[in-house]
Amino acid sequence: MGCCSSKPEAVASDSPRKYTVTNEVVSTPINTGRYNKLGISTTDPSLLIKGYEDEPLLSLEEALKPFDGKISHLDNQIKEAKSNCHYPSEHNLTRDESAALYLYLIHDKGDTVYNNLQKSWDLNDREQMKPWFKYLKLLKSGLNKLPDAKTEVWQGTPYDKDAEKILQSKSLQLYASMGLSSPTYQQVKSDLQGKSGSKAILVGYQHVNGKDVSGYGPNTQKETMIWPGVKLNRGKQNGLDKNGSLIFHLTGKSKPVEPPPDNSSNQTPRQESDTKHFVCPTEKCHNGCRGRHPEGHCYGFERVMHKCSHHCGPVLTCATCKKPLTDLNECKRCHKRYCDDCCYEYTNFRDFE
Repeated sequence: MGCCSSKPEAVASDSPRKYTVTNEVVSTPINTGRYNKLGISTTDPSLLIKGYEDEPLLSLEEALKPFDGKISHLDNQIKEAKSNCHYPSEHNLTRDESAALYLYLIHDKGDTVYNNLQKSWDLNDREQMKPWFKYLKLLKSGLNKLPDAKTEVWQGTPYDKDAEKILQSKSLQLYASMGLSSPTYQQVKSDLQGKSGSKAILVGYQHVNGKDVSGYGPNTQKETMIWPGVKLNRGKQNGLDKNGSLIFHLTGKSKPVEPPPDNSSNQTPRQESDTKHFVCPTEKCHNGCRGRHPEGHCYGFERVMHKCSHHCGPVLTCATCKKPLTDLNECKRCHKRYCDDCCYEYTNFRDFE
């Protein structure tokens, strides 16, 4: 995964420049260390793997054949993946597709497929990525069958001044890099800050073609995988938490292309909103605000408030994050209740037509 860093690496003129942030945390042990690396690049990392999609779809053994003798115990790793992967899959992944994803999701240190792929990304050299093309074709074939991430997903890193400059720069174009993220902001925050409350940088991503890979790895963590190459917009709602940690929101530009305006009509084509609107997080609900309303008057939900004269405290619970709250939004279609953080997002209104 190409990442944000303190110093730009020296690379050939035809290679994308990218930045890496040191992800070592010396205080509290990290359980989700692969989220603690910012998956951003100042040039398009997908150029390094352009053409992988033209490779044939092979078995996992054939896809990883270029690494025979280069990755320790590769045969055993493949056998373990095929034995333990999530198969049969309710998303119709083949055993080879599911096993390819399983290998990518192994969090162990050492000579794993994930770690070797990461080293190749970090070299920023297309020739180093070419041996991975067949594996990437198999991996992407499986990812395409998985559900899209419905909520903002998170990565973070210990505070880094250069990373802050890159994220705040208005002149540098940012791209998403290949990697994992967590759907839970609090998880990434607690892993980074631990008990010390150390300063960190936390980045939320929306509309980056993230795929929910939960249940396809050797652990039970909820995870979202991001494929490289999505252009990123810097959000307007960046801020600080009580520990001084910086919070950035990035939104992908990979929206479906709007049809050209019909000059015979006075209607204005619907555009992606620059403010957040109600979107029901329930996967099959497809309910959300259709826009065209006064500011602060979203459609598609009813406000549910718990008012108790005995001050018994919050009794309502968000269906997504499970936080107990006194004020929730109830979807008018599926009637589930959500907090503002879980059901408001930047929206392409055409999604609900």
